[in-house]
Amino acid sequence: MRLVSVDKLEPGMVASENIYTIDDRLVLPKGTILDEKDIARIKAYSLYNVFVEDVKKEAPARPKSASGSSPSYAERVKSSEEFIRFKQNLEEYAEELEEAFRMIVNESMELDVDKLTEPVYHLFVEAGGTAGIFDMLHNLRDNSDAVYVHSLNVSLICNTLATWMRLPEEKIQVATAAGLLHDIGKLYVPEDILNKKQELTEYEQRAMREHVTKGYELVKGLDIDEHIKKSILMHHEMRDGSGYPLHLKGEQIDEIASIVAVANTYDDLTSKRTYREGVCPFDVIARFEAEGLYKYDPNAIMTFLSNIVNTFIANRVMLNNGKTGEIIFINPVHLSRPVVKSGNQFIDLAANKNLAIVAVI
Repeated sequence: MRLVSVDKLEPGMVASENIYTIDDRLVLPKGTILDEKDIARIKAYSLYNVFVEDVKKEAPARPKSASGSSPSYAERVKSSEEFIRFKQNLEEYAEELEEAFRMIVNESMELDVDKLTEPVYHLFVEAGGTAGIFDMLHNLRDNSDAVYVHSLNVSLICNTLATWMRLPEEKIQVATAAGLLHDIGKLYVPEDILNKKQELTEYEQRAMREHVTKGYELVKGLDIDEHIKKSILMHHEMRDGSGYPLHLKGEQIDEIASIVAVANTYDDLTSKRTYREGVCPFDVIARFEAEGLYKYDPNAIMTFLSNIVNTFIANRVMLNNGKTGEIIFINPVHLSRPVVKSGNQFIDLAANKNLAIVAVI
């Protein structure tokens, strides 16, 4: 094993340790036989040196995707054993979470925060920690689940965001639990509304919005952290007062609830629902850029934005003109408009306003 400058990496070298970014996100796992795209991915994260095996191995030819080209980064993630296991366990944990929530609502089981959040930490281990969690979540968007997978996703994102914000470990744990429990009040929403396959009527929207107050009523007398209780009540509040149920503004909103609000909005919009397809993550990022500082806690939204965009480096995307390419550079001024390499062409979306990313593929 030896430490090699990224400029001296060659196809066929083997990563002898997991390769992480400076903020602990997995770039490539240990044992990866590097090819040109892997090396480009490493360089895109501005890393200087990585550990590789002294003995070079011949890089195997990558299998072809359905389109006949080399598999995209997303396709490689989806075909990995780690992703298949993560997806299976996530679905199993979602079923267990639903059962636990129902027993808590029926008062046949106490609300044990530590026990409920155990599966979340198991999922982190399976994903390779904070570094790999978004590789998993980005590729789960074909799943449609209105509550329980969403609750797990939000919990995972809250943990990651709180870690990115460098909060104390105790607050990271509270944010993780708050994300998991934020929608517990949806058990009081009629199932015909919760599972409706069309957009909700105004009356149904009002009934759906009651989940925050009913969830809070359920937990307000329990011996759990006050931040968790407030997150259940406040995760739809916006700093400009446009949220619900209390139309709180600015510092009136609990700090952990502010983290849950960002995580909840991102996961809800980018996930497939029974009545719509998931919104392209770059559309959501653009929305956050436009209105984030007005609606969300500035520290939470800016930390989220500056980190989430980097999780898409080396991902293949489709543009609105039908071209596909790989993201090679994030523009720090226009986070939703990176530079895309399509064939031999470099497309700067910040300079080409008529072009936009419509899908991550």
